[in-house]
Amino acid sequence: MYIKTIKSKNKKTGKEYIRHVLVESVRYGKTVKKRHILNLGRLELPKELWPALSEELSLRLRGEQTLEISGLKVDKRVKKAADKALEKYYARKRNNIRDKEVESDEAEGERIEISLDKVNNGYSRNIGAELVCDNQWRQLGLGELLKELGFKDKDIVLAEAAVIGRLISPGSELSTWNWFNNISGLPEILEVEIGKVGINRFYKVGDLLLNHKEEIEKHLRKHVERSNKKKNVEKIYLFDLTNFYFRGQGLGNSLCSRGKSKEKRDDCPLVSLGLVVDEDGFPIYSKIFPGNISEPSTMEDVLREMGILDERNLPGLGITLVMDRGIATRENVKFLKEHGIPYILITRGPRNQYYLEEFKRYKEDDGFKQIEKNGYKIYVKKKKVEEDKVEVLCISENRQHKEESIRLMWQERAMEDLARLQTSIRSRKRGTVKDISKIHIRIGRLHERYPGFRKYFHYEIVEDPNNPGKAMDLKYEQIPIFDIDKEEANPLSGSYVIETTHVDKSPEEIWSLYMTLNRVEKAFRSMKSDLGTRPIYHQTGDRTEAHLFISVIAYHLLSHIEKNLKKKI
Repeated sequence: MYIKTIKSKNKKTGKEYIRHVLVESVRYGKTVKKRHILNLGRLELPKELWPALSEELSLRLRGEQTLEISGLKVDKRVKKAADKALEKYYARKRNNIRDKEVESDEAEGERIEISLDKVNNGYSRNIGAELVCDNQWRQLGLGELLKELGFKDKDIVLAEAAVIGRLISPGSELSTWNWFNNISGLPEILEVEIGKVGINRFYKVGDLLLNHKEEIEKHLRKHVERSNKKKNVEKIYLFDLTNFYFRGQGLGNSLCSRGKSKEKRDDCPLVSLGLVVDEDGFPIYSKIFPGNISEPSTMEDVLREMGILDERNLPGLGITLVMDRGIATRENVKFLKEHGIPYILITRGPRNQYYLEEFKRYKEDDGFKQIEKNGYKIYVKKKKVEEDKVEVLCISENRQHKEESIRLMWQERAMEDLARLQTSIRSRKRGTVKDISKIHIRIGRLHERYPGFRKYFHYEIVEDPNNPGKAMDLKYEQIPIFDIDKEEANPLSGSYVIETTHVDKSPEEIWSLYMTLNRVEKAFRSMKSDLGTRPIYHQTGDRTEAHLFISVIAYHLLSHIEKNLKKKI
C-alpha cells in the first residue's frame, strides 16, 4: 500500500483541489489494477512520513499489531493522522452496514452472487480470549458489584476492559488502550456501546477501582469461599512479598524507593507488593509498600488489615499462616504465638546445623520418612521441641544437587579470580597490582562476592623483601573439607528445618502444607511476566497502586479460568 495524491479542478471556478488516498495494487489475472482503500482527505503530514502512515494504516486495517506495539518508534503526527482517518472510515462503514441491512430486510429472499476471488477481509478483531475472560468476569459478578458501588455504565465497561486487557495484552495502560481501540473485539460484545476511548479514561477507571479496593477484594474472597466445597477445614493463608522496578527516576512517586531488587534490577527504583493467597492459589489480600520496605515489618500490617488479629474473629477461625524465611524473624514468630495464630515456616539462621549428625545418616535413620515428588525423593523427620511446637527435618535430593552444583560453580569462579590476581602480582608489566593494601581490598571483594570463601580457600600474600609494603607473589589453595573427587557432598546440602505449631500433624502433612508456598511464588511470576506488570512507568503513588491492583484482579480472573479448565480435563 502507498499514498497517492489526486488533483481535481472545479470547471466553473477553476479552483484546484487536492486530496490523498491510500492505494493498494491488486492483481486480476494477468493485469494489475490500483484500488482505493481509504480516503485521507488533504494530508498536512510531511511527505517523508507518508510511508510510515501507509504501513500503520495497513497494519490496523488487517487487525495486526501496530508499529508502536511491535516496538518501533512512531511519530506522533503519524499516529494522529492514522487515528483521524480510521475514525471516519469506520463511521462510514457502520453507516453502510446499517443501510445494507435495511435493503436486505426490504428485499428478503433475494439471492446475491459473490465472487470468492474478490472477497477481502477488513476490520478484523480478535474475539476468542475476550469471550472466555468476559464470561469469567460475569461469573464473578464484578459488573453487578461495581454498579452497586456507584460506577456508571461506561466506567463498568472500561473497568472490565482494563482488567481483561492486562490478561490478554499484558503491559501498561497505554498498551491496554491500543489493544482495546485497534486490536480487540471486546467492544463488540460489551453491553454498553462505547466507541473510541481516550487514554485518560483508562487511567481514571484505574483510580476508581483503587478507591474501592477493600470492597472488591472482600467480594472476591466471598466468591472463593462459596465456590470452595471444602467445609469445616482450616484455612491456609500463604504470605510473601516481592518488588517491581520502575522506568525513570520516579521523583514525584511516594512509593518509589531504592532497595534490594528480587530481579537483580538494583539500578532502578522499586515498589513492593505484599500478597496473601489461599491454598488453591487465589489472591485473598494485597497491600502495596514502598520499595525499601523490610520484609519482616510487613506481616503485622497485613494481618491487622485483614482482620485476622481482631479478637472477635479469632474463635473458630481456623487459619494457618505459611511464610518463607524472609519474613519469619524471631520477633514475627513471637508475635504469632502471642496472638494464637498457627503457623508453618522456615526460621532465619542455620537451624539445620543443630541436626548435623542426623542429616549425615538420613538414609539409614528409620525416623526419616520418604516422599516422592516429581521423580525426586524428599526425606522428612518430626522432632518435638516444645509442648506447642515441633520441627520437621527435611532433605531434598533435588535441592541437594542444585546447591552442590551452585557451590562447585562459584568455587571454580573464585579459583579463576585468584589465578588472575596471582598473575597480576607476579607480572612485571605496568598497571599490575603490587601494593599489599590494594591486594587485601581485592581479596575482600572476593569475600563479598562468594559466601563461604574463607571456609573453602586458604591464601598467603608473599611480601617482596626488597620493597616493603609490596607483594611479589600470592599463594592459595582450596581447603578439602569435602572430597569432591569422591563426590562426597556437604551433609547439610539440600537440608532445611520447618517449624510449626501443628504438633498433631504428620511430617508428610507439614511438609506438604509448607510447599503450598510455591503458589504465592507462582502468582508473583505470573504478575511479573504473564501479566506484564513490570516495568512500571507511573510517576505518582496513586497511579502505581492502581496499576498493581488491576494486575491483582486480573490474576484472580486467571486463577478462576485455570481452575475451570482443570475441571474439564
